[in-house]
Amino acid sequence: MIRGGFGIFYSRFDISNIQTAERYNGIVQQEYIVNNPTFFPTVPTIPQLLAMGGVQSTQTIQELSSTLRAPYMMQSAVSAERQLARNTTLSVTYTNSHGLHMLRSEELNAPGPIYLMESSGLYNQNQLITNVNSRLNNNVSLFGYYTLNQARSNTDGLGTFPGSPYTMAGEYGPAATDIRHRAFIGGSINTAWNIRFSPFIVVQSGAPYDVTIGSDIYGDTLFTARPGIPTDLSKPGLIDTIYGWLDPNPSPGEQILPRNSGRGPGMISVNARLGKTFGFGPAREESGSSAGAMGAGHYSGFHSIFSDVPTSKRYNLTASISARNLLNHVNEGPIIGQITSPLFGEANQVAGGYGAFSETANNRRLELQMRFTF
Repeated sequence: MIRGGFGIFYSRFDISNIQTAERYNGIVQQEYIVNNPTFFPTVPTIPQLLAMGGVQSTQTIQELSSTLRAPYMMQSAVSAERQLARNTTLSVTYTNSHGLHMLRSEELNAPGPIYLMESSGLYNQNQLITNVNSRLNNNVSLFGYYTLNQARSNTDGLGTFPGSPYTMAGEYGPAATDIRHRAFIGGSINTAWNIRFSPFIVVQSGAPYDVTIGSDIYGDTLFTARPGIPTDLSKPGLIDTIYGWLDPNPSPGEQILPRNSGRGPGMISVNARLGKTFGFGPAREESGSSAGAMGAGHYSGFHSIFSDVPTSKRYNLTASISARNLLNHVNEGPIIGQITSPLFGEANQVAGGYGAFSETANNRRLELQMRFTF
């Protein structure tokens, strides 16, 4: 079976962004600082604030670009699917995504904070996806996929600012979605005594992160400035990193490190669920459309991981235990990209899991569950 398709998908410019521009236009909302105020709870007027020695603080102004338009993604895909032996299906899919007018932000008034929301971003992605789905018999079903991915862009959303407000050089690089390898294996195994074992294993390579200086060297209230790549290694203040010598105070004309040059560690997460269903009471009324009347072999895909094996009885009590990160492998969370931080290149929290196994407050997690259906 060979399939192909093409589509253009538009995204809305969220109304909250328009509200942000209306609120932070420099007029609607203003900020004054008064040391040791004594007027609370009475709210003074602006002339009264100034008479008290109040000082108007520098305000960040948000504006919308006059050329702003809805971003859209052009996506094409072709796939080939083949039926193999023992109820096994193999499919290979290639997809190409080309995004235009992606949302990003720019600083207009350095030094001084005037932020412009615009749609000048570019996004390109290529993926090769292999899927395998096998139902060996009524008791064993396995499925999985492997994705080879490359994604490049000059923005990861409206929160993306260029490293320097004076140039866009080096902004096109790995996108936040540029996780090169991702593999998944799952399934459902019904053992003796009507016990269901459901593994759920995820392995992926590291995600990119931006390497920054950690200080506002351009006076625009942003901390997105990236270090320079020095040619003179005798310059004082250089920092030796895993990406070579970097300059936290780049000189004019010095090459700036490209966006998202860092690469974090990969992730390995072995998750599983073990459940046993006890049936009692009168016999269940058969219904061809009822999920509860379906044999165990009909459960496949993600549904088989979280579903229970039904019995022929009307009342069912299921006891189960779910394990997240069963091997207790430490998966690091977001990587700290500030080269001036003592934790540069490290994480100060663990990564979340996958889907229903997502959790950032701990590493390994076990949950006991009880479910009664009738």
